[in-house]
Amino acid sequence: MFGAISKQITSLVIAASSLFSSHVTPIFQDCSFQNINNVFVFSCRIFSCYNNEIDKILQSGQNVQLSLTYRIFEVGRQLPVHENSIKHSLKYDVVDKFYTIDREEGEDFFSLDFNEAKQNFAFFEDIQVLHIDFFEEGREYILEITAELGSVFLVDMDKNIELMKYWKRPPVHRSTPFDVSDIQQ
Repeated sequence: MFGAISKQITSLVIAASSLFSSHVTPIFQDCSFQNINNVFVFSCRIFSCYNNEIDKILQSGQNVQLSLTYRIFEVGRQLPVHENSIKHSLKYDVVDKFYTIDREEGEDFFSLDFNEAKQNFAFFEDIQVLHIDFFEEGREYILEITAELGSVFLVDMDKNIELMKYWKRPPVHRSTPFDVSDIQQ
């Protein structure tokens, strides 16, 4: 019974706070790419991506997803030559009081500390993109990365909360042009 009441209160708090939400402008920092075992990989971190409303949802026991889409463009072309995405999901266990981050690219992360969980949720490390044989000599490429928060469904209210409404706009990172010699080092 306590669990059902707690879920209803959490749902009401989240829904009410969405009416008076503040917006944040997330940005990518510490973006880098490198060659690891002849595979083009990148790492990045998203900063300024949380506000009080998102924090409440992250602590509510809801499964929250953060998707990263990455594209490789050949310089001068409008369409990507390669595109893929990867997800992290964060869930707080309200009974045992710990955070779990499921990562598609590596091992899951567990933490008792909320700030540590948030930092790791928004950090993507050594994401494998393509074998370096894909990149052709004499051509330049750009790596573009975007991020998006998934929606959360509140069962007690039978309602979706679109977490993207808390962001002024999705963050975008575009690398400087590079060629195959830049990643063969």
